Amino acid sequence: MRQNASESSTPGKLDMTAHAVRTLCLYSIAEFQAGHATTLHVSALGHGFSVGDNGRGHAVDRDVGRTPYLQFIYTQLDYPFGVAAGGPVQLQGIGMSLLNALCSELTVSVKKKDKTLRLNYQAGRLCDQECVETSAQSTGTTVSGTVNPTLQAGPTDAAEIESWLNCVLAAHPAMTLFFNGKALAASES
Repeated sequence: MRQNASESSTPGKLDMTAHAVRTLCLYSIAEFQAGHATTLHVSALGHGFSVGDNGRGHAVDRDVGRTPYLQFIYTQLDYPFGVAAGGPVQLQGIGMSLLNALCSELTVSVKKKDKTLRLNYQAGRLCDQECVETSAQSTGTTVSGTVNPTLQAGPTDAAEIESWLNCVLAAHPAMTLFFNGKALAASES
């Protein structure tokens, strides 16, 4: 019986790191499909992962109901954010908030033409942020983290992730895709 690419290759093993990578890649693929990104850098080793693209980058100066947009995206599970700031519930990006809650640490780096914003989370909580004025030629978002080891018994299956990324590349051959530092090539069928 053929195994679905989203299933773990080891019965009973839940590969949360692979799920995190696929989740983040889907956001980047949407950015590619909208014509805003051309390149995707993915890495996965053990319980750690990183996914970055050269798209528009998260909105860093936007508020939703008087709450910073990135607070909605990465900490929606903490809603309501304050007694006076209940604000509207935003389901867009709820997957990012769930991903953040599943990680022991998460770093979000957003490059805009005029600034770089870095958010550091520990156990789902924002613990540090830094915004630096820059003059960058490129934009994009990179999300790196470590899945909480209590949620995943062993290391991620890098071969399974690479296989999935090759399927993505087959569907989008114009995308430039790197996995663990290696350029993946679209197969010629």
